[in-house]
Amino acid sequence: MQPIPGEAEEKKAQIEAVIERVQSGDKDAYGLIIRQFERQMYTYCYYILKNHAETEDAVQEIFIRAYLNLHKYSRQVSFSAWLYKVAYHHLINMKKKQGRWVQLVDKCMEEQPVQQITPHDTMIQELLTYLTAEERHILLLKSVEQYSFEEMGEVMGVKPATLRKKYERLRRKLMDRVLEKGEIAHGKIAGSSGVR
Repeated sequence: MQPIPGEAEEKKAQIEAVIERVQSGDKDAYGLIIRQFERQMYTYCYYILKNHAETEDAVQEIFIRAYLNLHKYSRQVSFSAWLYKVAYHHLINMKKKQGRWVQLVDKCMEEQPVQQITPHDTMIQELLTYLTAEERHILLLKSVEQYSFEEMGEVMGVKPATLRKKYERLRRKLMDRVLEKGEIAHGKIAGSSGVR
């Protein structure tokens, strides 16, 4: 569904007006910002962290950091892109701190029995697990949030041309993995043709 022409600009103007209110001292107005972006931030964080409790904590921390640093926001980029930049850096720092502990927790989670998940959902989860944290950031910002490479560059602090190349490599990596999984499922790997 395509947005109504002018709708995105009107929404952006409304958000900017709320930000001005917050910057002028109206702390209660920040609740409007949280309600507007909470779901997006939760989805973004969850696909990086893959844990509901950690995601909830991260989202709260991101909104606190954004509030404390709102004086640094300028209209040169959209507020959404600025908020994703805050989220991106917070998540990167979390991942660095967690390091090996996250890998251990992820391994334990993988060993848990999966309940009521469709084959399609399982494939998506498996593909996301196959990606590095940076690749998941790139995929979510480009495919889910539909940011341009320039906006992504602002969020991640990386040149747009570099992100474009990384995104193309990421797409090839995922396609190769999908093809490989399909061949394994159909017995085409390791010379297996089903005849013994």
